[in-house]
Amino acid sequence: MPMVESKGSRTVAPYGTWSSPISTDLLVQKNLALSEVLVPIPAEGSSETEILWIENRPSEGGRAALMRSETLSSSDAVDLTRGNHNVRTAVHEYGGGSAAFLADGSVLFNDYNPNTFDVLRASTQPDAEPPKVVTPANKLHRFGDFGPHPTDSNLVLAILEDHSNDTPSKVVNSVVLLDLSASPANVRVLLHGNPGGDAKPGSGANPNARDFYTYPRFSPNGKYVCWVSWNHPSMPWWDTELWVAQLDSSDASSPKLVSPASLRVSGTRANTQEVYQAPTWAIPANPEDDASRLFFTNDSTGYLNLYSVTVSSVSSKALKLTPAAPVLPEPLPNDFSGPCWTLNNSTYVPLGPDMLVVSYTTGARDSLGLVNLRRPRLIPLSSPFVSCSQLRRLSSTSFALLASQVDQPTALVKVDLRGLASSNYVVQPSNITLIKQSSTLISDGTLDRSIISAAKEIEFPTTLPDGKPAVAHAIIFPPTNPDFVAPSGTAPPCIFTIHGGPTSSAGMTLSLQTQFWTSRGFMVCAVNYGGSTGYGREYMERLTGQWGVVDVNDCVAAAQFLGSSASLDPRPFSSLSVEEQAKVRHLIQRETKDNGALQDEKLPGGGVKVTLRSTEPSWTWTDALVGGASVALAFAAATRLPGLLLDQRHCISNTFSLDRTSDVARSAVGATGAAVALLPFVLSKAGSVISEAVSVLPGLGVQLTTTRGLRFPTKCLKLTQSNRLIPRDRILDLYVAEGFKLFSVIDYLALAVSVGIHTPAGKISDVEHANADTGSKGATIERLFPNLVPRLSAVQRAYRTLYPALQDFGADSTGVEGKRGESGSFGSTLSSSSTQAASLADPSSMLISGGSSGGFTVLCALCFHPTVFGGGVSRYGISSLVSLAAESHKFENRYPLQLIGGTPESVPDIYHDRSPINFVSDIEKPILLLQGSDDKIVPPNQAEEMVRQLEHKGAKKEKDFDYVLYPGEGHGFRQAKNIQDSIEKELAWYLENCLHLKK
Repeated sequence: MPMVESKGSRTVAPYGTWSSPISTDLLVQKNLALSEVLVPIPAEGSSETEILWIENRPSEGGRAALMRSETLSSSDAVDLTRGNHNVRTAVHEYGGGSAAFLADGSVLFNDYNPNTFDVLRASTQPDAEPPKVVTPANKLHRFGDFGPHPTDSNLVLAILEDHSNDTPSKVVNSVVLLDLSASPANVRVLLHGNPGGDAKPGSGANPNARDFYTYPRFSPNGKYVCWVSWNHPSMPWWDTELWVAQLDSSDASSPKLVSPASLRVSGTRANTQEVYQAPTWAIPANPEDDASRLFFTNDSTGYLNLYSVTVSSVSSKALKLTPAAPVLPEPLPNDFSGPCWTLNNSTYVPLGPDMLVVSYTTGARDSLGLVNLRRPRLIPLSSPFVSCSQLRRLSSTSFALLASQVDQPTALVKVDLRGLASSNYVVQPSNITLIKQSSTLISDGTLDRSIISAAKEIEFPTTLPDGKPAVAHAIIFPPTNPDFVAPSGTAPPCIFTIHGGPTSSAGMTLSLQTQFWTSRGFMVCAVNYGGSTGYGREYMERLTGQWGVVDVNDCVAAAQFLGSSASLDPRPFSSLSVEEQAKVRHLIQRETKDNGALQDEKLPGGGVKVTLRSTEPSWTWTDALVGGASVALAFAAATRLPGLLLDQRHCISNTFSLDRTSDVARSAVGATGAAVALLPFVLSKAGSVISEAVSVLPGLGVQLTTTRGLRFPTKCLKLTQSNRLIPRDRILDLYVAEGFKLFSVIDYLALAVSVGIHTPAGKISDVEHANADTGSKGATIERLFPNLVPRLSAVQRAYRTLYPALQDFGADSTGVEGKRGESGSFGSTLSSSSTQAASLADPSSMLISGGSSGGFTVLCALCFHPTVFGGGVSRYGISSLVSLAAESHKFENRYPLQLIGGTPESVPDIYHDRSPINFVSDIEKPILLLQGSDDKIVPPNQAEEMVRQLEHKGAKKEKDFDYVLYPGEGHGFRQAKNIQDSIEKELAWYLENCLHLKK
């Protein structure tokens, strides 16, 4: 790894090459994922300290363990599965809602086993019998999203996903009631799902025959049931229904839902897409009350705000509903629930009859708050958390949740609200009880906090498909390592991480995998492209009909922004005036053009060539005026001059044997006159510098090349090319410095070249140059690209490319800071100015990585914008939209219809034109494909077809592309060895194939 001597206590080394204490071993050995939180059903005398959670353990092959503590501490936690079960559900493939407390304190949970998908019941008491299977043996049935009865421990609502016909369109999702009093349990269907095939999904007043159901929940008095449903081609973040009904269990063998009613927020337009989500029953002041209040979220204001309705019974067969009304007096630009990719989410919870604790999202950040239901208002809680989920009530003054901070990974914590009013609602450390951490690397001192890169939200300009200017969002994590500093004037390579979904978002939570990159000198940018959640429905709907366009354009726009000097302005882009925004857009466009003019080329033997093309207009208005005048003069010379001259006989020498009046004589004189008239203009254009190049030739030195010629609007005519070689043993240093040109300060790249060491003083004709200045004793300064004078961003890019190759000349030190080596070695003589980087990220070192739909965006970016990113990694990414529509599982089987704008049959051209598989020949940069063999969401054939097409176009394996298939992995890698291997391969791919840096 290239290094220089330390600068103080820090080592100077190029970005991307820093040594990091965050190894892949640490990532998998001391890291797990926390997914669900369970608390006992509220009851008189119930414990406020008993809690269950699910932790996914990479070290155990990704097994999910169900942990229980009765002291709110992981120190006494026990695995209720005894290491024998994997607590996950396969409903919707993404799972969730895989366990639930029953009224008697026992626990129901799923065992994720593709051969059985059993549901088991376990006691939480010490020395209890092992968990027992309670559902009938049927490997084609999957259960999840349990809703236990508040008092009857034998009754549990659930979602049943029936795969008797595994064709995605014929998988059936229903709401069932599990009667655990029998063994095996009786499975009573309450709502029959759409059987698929030719059957039409249900609609209107009959709640049956829907394609999907979630959130089946009993009211606290056990009389009412609520649920959410929707049909294809919608998704749960586009258009859903919220229902309530009475449960008639008078006939235990045939319970049924009666008087079902669909809720609707008043004032919303019919036949418009609208989301109803996250239904949660209120805690009643009197448990015996017939009426029950139901909270839910609805996005009719453009954001998922809180609403409520009160449900009561007129008779055993009739319901009475109050009009649905907002909980808060004014709509807020915040989401109080998120997209339901998984089941049993909880973003708010009642603490008592008059109080809610809520989590609400603003952009990429979650915040906590209290809602006083007596005088409805939101009371923000100032807490250190930036991500909040799985909120569960512990008592009237406390709750548990999964929370993360910018410098702490996700943890299960308890928050005690007592005393907050007197502290202005600031959550103090004394209010927080740590129950379980997903990683102890920071808390146990394995990693120092100084190595943590804190997230920062940014805005950047983008353009919508209709040409309208817009603003998009991202989160950046700057390179951070207390032991290293990069050379002055350089910017880091940036990895753009593209979230999946695509209807999802990236958050600000601490991710140790992100820190793996930032601690090595990479910047990470998580792009919340148009279509992401957290910014309102209008922002989310930017992707409607534009998947593969808006997301890709926003990622490109983010790269161009971070690679420009506009990224150095700390002000949010949306806060700028219209005029300032226009200037920023112009600046980015200009600098992007400049960066595109610089081309890198690897030479045999480890050499490198950097060529800078002129970006000046081929023909300016001055050229047009002067050229026009020259043409006019030439025309006059050709038509008038022969007559004038031939009339003057003495002007024509008698030595010419031409008849002065002949056509030949007149043509000769006219042509000569025209040529003379045009000659000055042609000569001025012919001397234009077309390009300048710097080549590092191993064993020889540095060759400087200047190409001049005649530049036309569409092409250049090369006329001359000059080359000079600076011998290897004369080169002392490469650095970035400042100088003056006319009345402006410019940044330039320069070589320090020895004079007196290898050549007698004064005999330096081979390195003398019009732009060479005398530096310190025995050296000259050789400016590179002296005629074209590139901007700082291009200077830094050239520096980053040339420096490693020059260092291979045998230097012991590199860089532009710190002490130099011995005289005569590279990096030994002159110090550079402490030039600030021209941008937050190096425009020549942009990388892109994503999984699932994020992998699709990666492939699209490399196909349709082949020069923006230097390479990429696609994890189980989509290459063919046609195959996705034909093969995807039921939950996402019709997802592309709204994202793309139709079916493959109705809009075949769009499916073709947005599928990367059809444009593999356009890929210019290295691509790494990572895939799980058992992926049901994006099957392996999507990656394998990419491999075939890459091989067909002549791409070389392990150089231009590589493909790794992980046996036993699905949609996302869970096994420690595979997580570790995939990260190590990604790092090696970036360093060796994309950035051409040494490890």
